[in-house]
Amino acid sequence: MKKNKLFMAAAFAAAGAYAVIQGKGIFNKPRFREQHDAISRYVHTRYPHATYSPIEATQSGWATIIKRINKPKILLYVTRSDDGVYIFHETSE
Repeated sequence: MKKNKLFMAAAFAAAGAYAVIQGKGIFNKPRFREQHDAISRYVHTRYPHATYSPIEATQSGWATIIKRINKPKILLYVTRSDDGVYIFHETSE
């Protein structure tokens, strides 16, 4: 019985570490804090009643989906220029 509990504890610890590294669930905002701040301002300014999905890292930046009430979703790509300015690019689904 003790080996089973030890194995389960190790499995949960590994899953938790993986979630932290990948920025999944509650760990998404801490991992992508700067990007959340920029995307939040962008979405609030352009789409006041919209929300956005958790941020995913891509090869060249980040991506999220803007969700609007009774309207098509928008795929938002975000990159950062060499001087630190965020660049947004939208595509409709």
